[in-house]
Amino acid sequence: MTIAIALIATAVVAGVIAFDLRRQARLLTHARQILRAAGDDGVPPATIDHALERLERRVSDLPGGDPALTTVVRTVIDAMPTGAVVADPGGVELFRNRSAAPYASGRHGDALVEVAIKAAVRAAAGGEETIEELDQSGPPERSLVVAGSPLVDDGVRLGAIVLIEDVTEHHRIDAVRRDFIANVSHELRTPVGALSLLAETLEGETDPEVVERFIGRIREEADRLTALIDDLLDLSRIEGGLGAEVETITLEDIGLAAVAATRAHAAHRSIEVRLELGDAATASVHGDRAQLVSALTNLVDNAVRYTHADTDVVIRFAAHADEVAISVVDEGVGIPSRDQSRVFERFYRADRGRARHHGGTGLGLSIVKRIAVNHGGRVELASQEGVGSTFTIILPAAAALDEPFEPAVERGEHRG
Repeated sequence: MTIAIALIATAVVAGVIAFDLRRQARLLTHARQILRAAGDDGVPPATIDHALERLERRVSDLPGGDPALTTVVRTVIDAMPTGAVVADPGGVELFRNRSAAPYASGRHGDALVEVAIKAAVRAAAGGEETIEELDQSGPPERSLVVAGSPLVDDGVRLGAIVLIEDVTEHHRIDAVRRDFIANVSHELRTPVGALSLLAETLEGETDPEVVERFIGRIREEADRLTALIDDLLDLSRIEGGLGAEVETITLEDIGLAAVAATRAHAAHRSIEVRLELGDAATASVHGDRAQLVSALTNLVDNAVRYTHADTDVVIRFAAHADEVAISVVDEGVGIPSRDQSRVFERFYRADRGRARHHGGTGLGLSIVKRIAVNHGGRVELASQEGVGSTFTIILPAAAALDEPFEPAVERGEHRG
């Protein structure tokens, strides 16, 4: 029985590797657990293939039954997030791990998955490999892949294995990536097309006033293109986590730096940016100063861009027991309620025409959100059309951190 269970473990690991190469790191951890359970205490394998080879060798060396080994290996397989169903050569189910168990007694969408599992078991027991993707309308919406494969050892058919993988997150990531590429292409194409058209119009033009006017337009489009590229580079860098310069920074320091960075833009629009430090003047956070200043500068610059002339933009600070809040309050046009849940998405604009008129790239708020997440925080929005908006960055207070700060790392995609 021990050897059978270990062979199943080998088959499960091998099947999952073939099933989805993107899960290599997680699967390597499972493979190492199985090896330890099988009595292999050597240097941990560096690759899945190496782990699989060692597991196969270990299985072939097993002298006989070992109930403890059977229990541990089976427990490890049972804990794997990928569903696994193993059957004998006649298609009779021998083993189903915990992730696959709910489908056996499930209703509605799960019952349909169970139908696909049984069909895959029959096909695999007959020597046929199958793969089927199932989309469930939900709620919640899910996408599952059911893959069946014969279990063969030295040319002898031992049975069949079916793996069930939830690929919903993969699909979401792929959709975000496709949208991101499409949006980048569109946003780059617009200024590049404008530059081409302006250059073509200027060709052969001799009127100095016309030439001067078009040169000004070319400069504007070039500046817009530069700003877009800079924001894309910033977003890429920020999504990599925090830089090497992680330190303790006061809120006042961050606020003064943001005011200095936006002073010229605010003065040009006859807007005053005011700091309201209150009791939080000496409060501090732990993180990357450049990123935090960039986040607040983005919010202030956004507020200046979309608020009315001759009004104030206020940076307001608050400190609580374990968190600090940095709010940017404006008296601008506000954001429609239908758009408020999406304003932090890359390139999303509540009013594209107005955003282009004001020179926005559509990446500023996405950068702010990413920086907040990097620092273990979040961003909140309160807005009313025609009244104004308040964006608030909420971060852990430095005094509340019991151990050295570790930046959050985004997993798997360019999240929006």
